[in-house]
Amino acid sequence: VDPRVDEGLWHLEVTGLVQHPHTYRLLDFNSMEMVDQETTLMCISNGLDAGLMSNAIWRGIPMGDLLEAASPLPGAERVRLHGVDNYTDTVPFQKAMTPTTLIAFKMNGTELPDRHGFPARAIVPGYFGEKHVKWLTRIEVTKADAKGFYETQGWGPNFIVPTRSRIDIPYNESWIKIADAAKGVPVKGVAFGGDRGISRVEFSSDDGESWDEAKIDYPGTKLTWVLWSFNWAPGNDVDDYTLVVRATDGEGKVQEFEEDRAFTSGITGFHKVIVHIFA
Repeated sequence: VDPRVDEGLWHLEVTGLVQHPHTYRLLDFNSMEMVDQETTLMCISNGLDAGLMSNAIWRGIPMGDLLEAASPLPGAERVRLHGVDNYTDTVPFQKAMTPTTLIAFKMNGTELPDRHGFPARAIVPGYFGEKHVKWLTRIEVTKADAKGFYETQGWGPNFIVPTRSRIDIPYNESWIKIADAAKGVPVKGVAFGGDRGISRVEFSSDDGESWDEAKIDYPGTKLTWVLWSFNWAPGNDVDDYTLVVRATDGEGKVQEFEEDRAFTSGITGFHKVIVHIFA
């Protein structure tokens, strides 16, 4: 059950390894300069063909502003984020200080819905969704050994989003008449590179034996997904085809299957769709 937070009682503490601990009330943030930032979030358990990811424009303040005001002490290596539901998670101190790591108060122009963490949540671009703690009530500066809920449950150790891409249209096991296929088959999907952006998307209709460059219809930003498309012309052959997509992130690294990466750090690989062209 999602918490329903009383905004009049809510507060946000900055504590731990800081010289000047502070407690903020919601009204305190009205005088602070807010930034708008489009960011995509993805769950660590998101499958190659699943939709456990979303995109929004978040409005908030850089978390680093509050941390800097608190004057972190020597030994500050991680930041543990606490929700009102007693959920916790941690991020590296330097990631918390990055200007794109936000304390968000609005989502797509309106106050956060309860299910998205009203009145405040963390936005940590490039990291899986559990790091974006909702119903945020405490920011604790800690030593390097601090852990959060999922870390104590054996998740990780890598929480950085790998480059992923997906085919949304056509559906897996689609049957398309050859007469219709001759007009071209629209292929569409998304690709996401964490906080590295996406520079290129490629499409294959022969299970990765050859690749063609897809069109990026919505480029987004370095912090968001991209939407891509490809007009596939199967030709005149009645056959079964394995469609595959791969993406290249903004740093030039091509999406790959990381054989040694445990599922507890998020799966990698290539989304494939089977399409049957029939007479």
